[in-house]
Amino acid sequence: MKTLILAAGRFGRTVSDDVAAGREPRLDVHELQAALGADLLDFRDVDASSLLAVRAARTLSASAGLAALGAQVSAGYDAVLTTGEDIGIPLATLLTGRRKRPVHTMIAHTLSPWKKRLFVQGLGMGSRIDRFLCYASSEEKLMTGQLGIPAARVRRIAYHADARFFRPMPEVKVEPDLICSAGQLLRDYDCLIEACRELPVRVRIAAGSPWIDKELRPDKPLPQNVEWQKYPRFELRDLYARAAVAVVPIVENDYQTGISTILEMMAMGKCVIVSRTRGQTDTIIDGVNGLYVPPGDPVALRATIRRVLDHPEEAARLGEAARRYVLAEASLELFVARITETMRQAART
Repeated sequence: MKTLILAAGRFGRTVSDDVAAGREPRLDVHELQAALGADLLDFRDVDASSLLAVRAARTLSASAGLAALGAQVSAGYDAVLTTGEDIGIPLATLLTGRRKRPVHTMIAHTLSPWKKRLFVQGLGMGSRIDRFLCYASSEEKLMTGQLGIPAARVRRIAYHADARFFRPMPEVKVEPDLICSAGQLLRDYDCLIEACRELPVRVRIAAGSPWIDKELRPDKPLPQNVEWQKYPRFELRDLYARAAVAVVPIVENDYQTGISTILEMMAMGKCVIVSRTRGQTDTIIDGVNGLYVPPGDPVALRATIRRVLDHPEEAARLGEAARRYVLAEASLELFVARITETMRQAART
């Protein structure tokens, strides 16, 4: 099965060198590439392309340019994986009408916005994508229910953390008054700051994302016990290791926002407190491998933080269970195996 991966991002030698040196977690696209024996195209290839169709699509977005590049070379492949609907939907559109096309598996992060639903349902692109992979039960229900995609073509899989990179570090001393938080998309850091304003704790907010270039900055002065900065992944792991408790505050939404951060913290063996939004329901089992709080409720968040800090044995129990969950359900190895299995099954049928 000759396979092509179209991946959002720029995965150059520098990233590979950092992974090899143990300063970055392993990249899922590189692990998939190895498992499938696939060719990989990313935004760097779009930048380097001289094809007129690719350059024209690039004026819309890098993802559209990558879809155009994939459509140009697709005849030479049996299967293609697109790492998001921003690439997958344009690719399906461009391949419409072709007598022969590769079997297309698309990772769908969220299809709820009306523009995406228009293409998938209204214009029939959903029938031109052979397998849909999603990470959240809310997305699975949307696809098989409102969008009418046959359940046999939809598979929900757990997202992942590199449990070799993000791991318990007993050699690092835990600081009992340190709270860490991380990530960028749809974070409610105002809620976290308000919850901790009067507590005798230090809060370190690692505001940033490997997938978002724009820097997130606080919109008001920070209390003395709060620091806000962007951390390299190696330093972020050290922050996780030193923290007594980890918090992922999220604004209410339908998307599984924050899942990569949550799983990283869980893989470190940390007690993680998460806002229970409509989309964030599949990973944390409240009181078993983490704790939920209502979104946008600093009073509830403050009470939960106090309880965990006052009972470190509970934090340790939850952290150990969190690590076990990642190893059993959400490791990078399982993620790669599930996608590989899905693509091969799609190609057979």
